[in-house]
Amino acid sequence: MARALKVCAAPGCPTLVAKGRCGTHARQTDQARGTRQQRGYGPEHEAERRRWQPDVEAGRVDCHATTCVMPSRRIQPGQDWDLDHTDDRRGYRGPSHAPCNRGWRRDRATHP
Repeated sequence: MARALKVCAAPGCPTLVAKGRCGTHARQTDQARGTRQQRGYGPEHEAERRRWQPDVEAGRVDCHATTCVMPSRRIQPGQDWDLDHTDDRRGYRGPSHAPCNRGWRRDRATHP
């Protein structure tokens, strides 16, 4: 069964979409977020992620998120993961499941 279309999430936009925002407003929202570097993902972030990557890929790392929404704290090989910032974004907690880092709820989190 096809999903019903909804009005774009941008205030005042009448465009019908399957979910979220229309193409124009999705691009505007993304541009307003700034570049990767402006959001804290520069060379230092990439180097720290590379440092953790072998252990994460080998399944030897637990999720560092304050609240883990996955059934197991262990990040399994092949699972999406993020390098979790501290709340002040000046440092790193360590690897976290992508859903945990991005604030997803347990009932929406997916795992292999």
